[in-house]
Amino acid sequence: MQTTGIITEIKRYAIHDGPGIRTTIFVKGCPLRCTWCSSPETWEPYPQIYFKAISCKEFGDCIKACPIDAITMNKNYKIDRDRCTLCMKCVEACNSGALVTVGRIVTSEDVVREIEKDIVFYKKSGGGATISGGEPLFQPHFVSRILKLCHKKGIHTVLDSSGYAKPEHVKQVLENVDLVLLDLKHMDPIMHKDYTGVSNELIIENAKLMAKKCKMRISLPLIKGINDSEENIKKTIEFTKSLGIECIDVEPFHALGESKYEMLGMKNPFHDFEEVSSQEVNKVIEIIQSAGLRATRGRTM
Repeated sequence: MQTTGIITEIKRYAIHDGPGIRTTIFVKGCPLRCTWCSSPETWEPYPQIYFKAISCKEFGDCIKACPIDAITMNKNYKIDRDRCTLCMKCVEACNSGALVTVGRIVTSEDVVREIEKDIVFYKKSGGGATISGGEPLFQPHFVSRILKLCHKKGIHTVLDSSGYAKPEHVKQVLENVDLVLLDLKHMDPIMHKDYTGVSNELIIENAKLMAKKCKMRISLPLIKGINDSEENIKKTIEFTKSLGIECIDVEPFHALGESKYEMLGMKNPFHDFEEVSSQEVNKVIEIIQSAGLRATRGRTM
C-alpha cells in the first residue's frame, strides 16, 4: 500500500547530511517555530506560494486568475495570505516564474525511486539517504515507509530531527534508521520554549530513547546571545556524555534563509540575530574538547 506525504525538495549529492554522498529529502511540516530558522517554507504541512519579486513582470495575469481577489498590485504587489485559499490558479497563470508552489504531495515509492538513482555513489562513498525537514517525525507513516524501502534495497539511512514527537512515532521511525542527527537547541526548558515554541522535555526523553536504539550524533545550532553561554554549553556536554555520545557538531547561525521569509510574505526575523564569529565558534569547540568530547564545526563525518 502506497503512503503519501508532502516534501519541499529532494537534494542529490548532499555531503553535509550524514556520511558519504547522500540524497536528502526535505519533508514539509514542523511543530517547532525556531526564531532563527532558515527554512520557514518547511513549517506548514501543505503547499504554499513563493512570490519572487525580482521575476515579476507585472503582467497582471495572476490578479485576473484569482477567484477571490486576494492579489493586489498598487504601489507594491501583495498576496492577502489570510484570504488566499491556495487554489494555485495564480501560479498557473503566472508566465514570468514570479509565483511558485513550494511543497508537493508524493508517494513514498516516488521518493525511493529518486533515491535509487544514485545508489552507485552511496556504495562507493558510504553514503545513502537522509530524511530532513521540517521535522520528519511529523509525518511518521510516510517517513517510515521510505526508510523501510531504503533498507530493503540496502541503502544506509539517516534521520535528521529535532526529536520533538510522540514516543510511539519515534519508535516506529527508528526501526529502519542507521544514524540519527539530533539538534539540541537549548538545555533550559523555559528558554527552549521561548525561542522554539515548545519545551525541550519531550526532546530530552526521546533523545534517550534514540540513543538506545541506534547510532546518534548531537548537533548544537549556535545562536549568539541565546544558547552560546558557557552554562548551556556545559549542560549540553553533560547530557551528550550521559547518552554515550562522543562528539558534538557545532553549527553556527547563518542568515541564508532570509529571502524565503520575504517570498512567503513573512516578517524577516534575522535582523534580531548576529552571525557568530570564528573566534566564538572556536571557543565553544575548545570548551567541548576540554571536557573530553570531539567537536566539529558543521557536520564533518
